[in-house]
Amino acid sequence: MFLVKRRQLLQIVGSALAALGLSQVEVELLALRYAKVLAQNTPRKRALLVGINRYVNIGNYQWLQLRGAVNDVRLQKELLVHRFGFATNAILTLTDKEATRENIIQAFEEHLIQWANPGDVVVFHFSGHGSQVADRERIFRDGRVSTLVPLDSPLPAGYPNKGGTVQDLTGHTLWLLMQALNTENVTFVLDSCHSGGARKGILKMRSRPGDWELNRIADPNIQLLASPQEQEYQRQLMELTQIRTPEELAQRRKQGVPKGVMLAAARADQAAIDASFGDTAAGIFTYVLTRYLWQQTGDESVSQVMVSATATTDRILEEYFPTAGLVQQPEFNVRAGSQNSQEAVYFLRAQPVPAEAVVTQVQGNQVDLFLGGIDPRTLEAFGRGAILTIVDGQGKERGQVQIESRQELIARGKLSQAGGAIASGTLLQERSRAIPPDLTLRIGLDSSLGEEQAAAKQVLQGIKRMEAVSLDETDIHYFLGRVTTAYYQQLQALKVTPLPEVGSLALFSTAADLIPGSAGIPGESVTDGVKRLQAKLKSLLAAKLVKLTLNATSSRLSVAAAMEAVDGSQLVAESFTVRGARRSSLSQTRGVRGLTSNAQKIKPGTQVQFLVQNNELVPLYISVLLISVDGTLTVLSPLPGTGDNPPVTPRQTIQIPDPNRGDRYKFKVGGEPGMAEVLVIATTTPLTKAVELLRVLATERGTNLRGTPVDLTQPDEAIFSLLDDLDEGSRGSEAISPAGIRQIDTRQMAAMSITFEVR
Repeated sequence: MFLVKRRQLLQIVGSALAALGLSQVEVELLALRYAKVLAQNTPRKRALLVGINRYVNIGNYQWLQLRGAVNDVRLQKELLVHRFGFATNAILTLTDKEATRENIIQAFEEHLIQWANPGDVVVFHFSGHGSQVADRERIFRDGRVSTLVPLDSPLPAGYPNKGGTVQDLTGHTLWLLMQALNTENVTFVLDSCHSGGARKGILKMRSRPGDWELNRIADPNIQLLASPQEQEYQRQLMELTQIRTPEELAQRRKQGVPKGVMLAAARADQAAIDASFGDTAAGIFTYVLTRYLWQQTGDESVSQVMVSATATTDRILEEYFPTAGLVQQPEFNVRAGSQNSQEAVYFLRAQPVPAEAVVTQVQGNQVDLFLGGIDPRTLEAFGRGAILTIVDGQGKERGQVQIESRQELIARGKLSQAGGAIASGTLLQERSRAIPPDLTLRIGLDSSLGEEQAAAKQVLQGIKRMEAVSLDETDIHYFLGRVTTAYYQQLQALKVTPLPEVGSLALFSTAADLIPGSAGIPGESVTDGVKRLQAKLKSLLAAKLVKLTLNATSSRLSVAAAMEAVDGSQLVAESFTVRGARRSSLSQTRGVRGLTSNAQKIKPGTQVQFLVQNNELVPLYISVLLISVDGTLTVLSPLPGTGDNPPVTPRQTIQIPDPNRGDRYKFKVGGEPGMAEVLVIATTTPLTKAVELLRVLATERGTNLRGTPVDLTQPDEAIFSLLDDLDEGSRGSEAISPAGIRQIDTRQMAAMSITFEVR
């Protein structure tokens, strides 16, 4: 297959940008500036979107239901309608019980094949389980072909000890269906996987067991095969598309897709993850892709969009599941010899104005919204009290909507200051987000606790802002459990160090990552264990709270930040505000290739510093926080006890640590292997309360340690002080927020993130 892999993808885009004399960052800046749409002929458009959560289990071999596949359909539909101009009646959706094999085939034929003419635009999206069956033609090396699993494709009786047939739609059939479309402007989006793993921690993988998982001890020749109906349907499609023999089909399949573009959530041997972000479940790939396209404003090519989708997927996996061994690398496939990789996504131009939300219904001054452009990691900050700005086709402000309630990605708000009629399809951008006062850290109780679960719940509930919940809940941040023998062996195989002892109480991520430094000793009671973990729990809560402020894509301030290795002064990562950008990024200032906010691996002991560039016309106050591998929150700037917190003047670039302070304060990467993150926060108003708290901490530590970075002993209280400062700055901008809700205005604050792996 002509498959564009991740490294090749980066090389292709890099070469193209170099030929134009542009860096990736320049292209992103150009794409995200407001621009007028050129007059163009709009092609006809149609889409078929399929999403299956509630699979039917038949027989005694049970496999997992999904949570986010139906949401994927909603994400894709709202995007196509409001960003790419699809008519609502041009989009056919099949979800859950509607998504049978027969219905999918019939819909594809009648809604797409029989309708499409040259030049038309066609989109097919599938979210659900994938699998594999044995391929008698052995087109690919492993002798298997990937499949999509419709609702009504149970595994055969006796599986996995016996083979048989399934009603899956094979990759051969998908190829032939794409070939049968009478247009080149075809996009398939597949958010499923075929690697077999069904669960990692409490995460679900979009993969039903298939041929690879068969137990062949008794009979090495048993196979899982496509059904006779599938084989007959392929024969009919071959006749329709004038493919004369299976050998011809095999040869053409190896060359790639027959037309258009196919976007895949992951490679065939990787997981496509069904995840939850706050109260919203979705496929990571679909959420990342559609959210990026809400933010896009230029005619970025498929190649460029997939570079960003891959980097963001990497970042989410590293941030949420740093040691789980999860790898999900989106890929795309185009017709050999075509220029489709350079075409715009869906072969269409998106609206030129970026957006966080869109109006879906208006009733008087009440407005229903869809929040498709919100970063999934900050969704909890877009509930009651958040304010969105209504914008016109040129990005000019035409009013505001204040959110009154939100469930998943659907919000209801109240219209205010509207400068003209507001209708469905009106775009909105973030004005200010709202941090609710009752945010908690939700801790799931693992079955390994056994009869200790009741005691664990009681002691957790006694800690402020902690909540013990069932593992059946969708919105879980971490879970508490004991290290089992099987889990110990998994960590041993992954060469995790230091290894916890079997029976010890510890914290785990939702992907069954062991949270570094959380394991105790065998025999420790849950009461003692939770008390021991109290400081870490507060630190994890603080990190969660401060990440809700991240707004690099929506802030109106113009700020850039970068991470630099001191030896050799080499930039390794950078981040900058997109909508507020007035000058080039730090990499462009240095004349080097544009960087992402994901740094490469950093060796322990490496001395680094952080650069912050104020591109505003007013002074800015800068704070820099480090979230270490084990979740500890450290303040790198402002320094406690120094007695001052001077602002960064316009057009000034500062270094943190400040070299003028001498050897006493140098920052070296240390600690256990894993992912660390640095948050750079810029504000137009002083952080009075946060600085005062640092002063108090410095006094407690004594004069010998004043003027050096400090690990926060009460990190949650420190972050609430920071949020209070940000809220007061927003109130100074005449924003109105409900009592108790801390508000963060995009015109007053910018928060950026840089991640790096200690290895």
